Amino acid sequence: MTNTKPLMEMAAAARAAVLDPNRITVVGGNPNPRFELFHAASSLCSQKVRTVLNEKALPYRSNDMRILGSMEPSGLVPAEHYSPAYIRLRLIAARELGANFVSGYSGRTSVETEGFDPCVVPLLVDYQEGRVIADSQRICCYLDAVGRRPVQLIPDEPAAREEVMRQVGIVDRIPNGALLYGFHPDTDLRPEALKTSMRTVYHYKVIALERLISDNAGDPALVAAYRAKITKEIGGKQVCHDPEFQRAARHRVIQLLDDLEQDLNKGSFGCINGQPFSLADVLWGVNLVRINYLGLSSLWGALPAVARYFEVLCKRRSLCEEAIGASIASMPHSRFMDSVASCLADATA
Repeated sequence: MTNTKPLMEMAAAARAAVLDPNRITVVGGNPNPRFELFHAASSLCSQKVRTVLNEKALPYRSNDMRILGSMEPSGLVPAEHYSPAYIRLRLIAARELGANFVSGYSGRTSVETEGFDPCVVPLLVDYQEGRVIADSQRICCYLDAVGRRPVQLIPDEPAAREEVMRQVGIVDRIPNGALLYGFHPDTDLRPEALKTSMRTVYHYKVIALERLISDNAGDPALVAAYRAKITKEIGGKQVCHDPEFQRAARHRVIQLLDDLEQDLNKGSFGCINGQPFSLADVLWGVNLVRINYLGLSSLWGALPAVARYFEVLCKRRSLCEEAIGASIASMPHSRFMDSVASCLADATA
């Protein structure tokens, strides 16, 4: 799509799904920015993209969408990113990717390994190029290629670039969904309010999606998108209380943190090793903040390099604002975030 007028009209229709106009803002000094982002403050993948936008000092129109439905006196209010207008915009990105729709649930969100989820955030619109970009990893790489200033997050030097992108791929495959939504049988330190919400989240999602299928029965593309999403959510519901699945997901995270400890000690990447701040640092930073929010920072208790890495990353202004600050502001209070809240105050002073 190269004619920006239809794209702008589609984006405006998707924007209309955001019920509170206070959640539609322009970040940066340009009232008509090149980029428009559909995201959610609490979304891990959205935090990655916003951190890159922050690092690159790129202005953008921000649409902070509600991504969990709620039961109101009037009935179920579906998540805003399920709106037909938003899905139609997202399907433009799907066609460019050429990926099949997601067909199950693994606890991971990587498009490369899991398929394309048509009903998630973030989504980036580039009006200058007339493109719609989906998948947080692709969006982050796309934004870094816009220009080298004020920071270049993916290095040019081949060996450094290869290592940064290897780390990016590792983070992209962390089972974040399983950690956030799943009920671990041994130690579940998530905030009680979050656990309460997660007890009904899949039920509400499926009800909303089934209603949207009925309301849009004449649009085969939308129906296919909603059916794919239902398949994924039913899969998530089936394993959210499955002890074996939940233990395996956490064990996988432990393995990846052990590997991170070794990689940091090798010095081949990481801002604690004198390497320039990179996209690998962005993605690991956002993920470590989320793991800490969930009460799992003990997983790196015997990993001194990871502990130091987390401490340093928490002082990076972009991560303070887009990961720490956004999590504190948009998610139920987690006592495990109290220790890093001071970093936010220092960064924004």
